[in-house]
Amino acid sequence: MRKESVIISPNKLTFNLMLHFSYNAFCLGALIFLSISFSNIIYVWLCRMWKVKIIEFSIFLNPFFSLLKKEINGSTYQLGWLPTGAYIKPLGMLKEDLGSIAREELPFSFFNKSRTKQMLFRLIPSLVWLFVLLLSLCTLKGPGNILQSTAEMLYYILVAIKTMFGLSAANELVMRTNNMLIDKNIISFALILLISIFLVLTSLSKIMSIYSRNGKNINWLIKLPGVIITIFGVYLTFWKIPTFVFSFFSFHQNVSYILSFTLGLYLIGSLVFILAMILVKLTTSNLRI
Repeated sequence: MRKESVIISPNKLTFNLMLHFSYNAFCLGALIFLSISFSNIIYVWLCRMWKVKIIEFSIFLNPFFSLLKKEINGSTYQLGWLPTGAYIKPLGMLKEDLGSIAREELPFSFFNKSRTKQMLFRLIPSLVWLFVLLLSLCTLKGPGNILQSTAEMLYYILVAIKTMFGLSAANELVMRTNNMLIDKNIISFALILLISIFLVLTSLSKIMSIYSRNGKNINWLIKLPGVIITIFGVYLTFWKIPTFVFSFFSFHQNVSYILSFTLGLYLIGSLVFILAMILVKLTTSNLRI
């Protein structure tokens, strides 16, 4: 029996790949990580300006292992594998680290700076997300309609929350979504929704952190709201919001959006890491710590 070979043309392969690619989801992922990277750039700039030593710089999170890790002038630069964030760790960021810091390095520690500088440093991510949110509202219908865009998005989010908890029909949300996108930038629209969700979940995490401090010394009646908020935050993050969003799309669409969004995250994150390494090598001679 003659065995027939199957030949896949490059054009057909490209077409099949494009079926699983969403340009809007890719751009959304790229913009999200650009915003995260912008926070890191401001962090590095503040550390240089305030003469705070950076001991760890990471693009992507790195539970268990890193894809790439390099130490330059006492600072560790690493490329993680989980594209859900990026961070830098200044010297003395945590009070527990103070005991392990050499005396000659104390002037370059984060904890040695004023409380105003420490507070500003910690607020950088929220300030950046608020800036990106404002920028997205400006591009939604144009800078001249920012107040109208804000009012429309707030009402839309209210309807979405009601729909998510079964207080409004899903058809109404679908119809309102289609009407919202008639004269608006779809990427800006999705970015506003993502940032709004992020800010809400960040606020919940801040509340949770307040209750987690000195937990042994807090009365259980005071601690109970923190436990409830923690459970509710985990429920929203890992179940309610994802299942609600995915329910409006087919399985193929969800896979396409997730893969394209993740590709945008990885591409921008990798480019930022390469750029950071080039800049570090070019300026390493100017670092005197």
